[in-house]
Amino acid sequence: MNKQTFLFALLFLAALAAWQLGEIELAPEPAAKVENYQPDFTAKNLVTTRFNEQGKRTERLESEYAEYYQILEQATFDKPVVYMFDEQGEAEWKVTAETGVLNTDDNVILRDKVHLDGLLPASFISTLDTPYLELDLVTQDVRSNQHISIVGQEFQTEGVGLKGHLERKYFELLDKGHATYFNEKR
Repeated sequence: MNKQTFLFALLFLAALAAWQLGEIELAPEPAAKVENYQPDFTAKNLVTTRFNEQGKRTERLESEYAEYYQILEQATFDKPVVYMFDEQGEAEWKVTAETGVLNTDDNVILRDKVHLDGLLPASFISTLDTPYLELDLVTQDVRSNQHISIVGQEFQTEGVGLKGHLERKYFELLDKGHATYFNEKR
């Protein structure tokens, strides 16, 4: 063997011996911390009503079961029902779902079998159905990125995605929208 090969072999053996004898311990990976929050309070058959400065009802929220998490600043609901009232105090909209979340900024996120009913006879929309809907209780803006089905007095429409405003009676389907309009004979 030449000197160069002998030195590489000796260096390799020294590194192998140091590795075996050194028993270098690697620091264990920290386990992903799973947060398990407990609710600050729970309620069954919850009913809460909000009023404006003039004493008129603006919203009413009902739920079969609710949990409030102060650290998350949100409440979760099973079978929520949200009523929105007009300026005269008449129930104008009713929204139901299987589950919901209310954030402290008055944004309600409704999931699974979301159904909106227009309760007044002159409502532009009779029903709206979707698996997901965001509703801002202050501004009355509504949004969704899921399939939407809307039935009105003179039309029926479907599409994907929605943005709108309940008070202004403005609704826009964002994608793949198609509609059928009904014209009564005169």
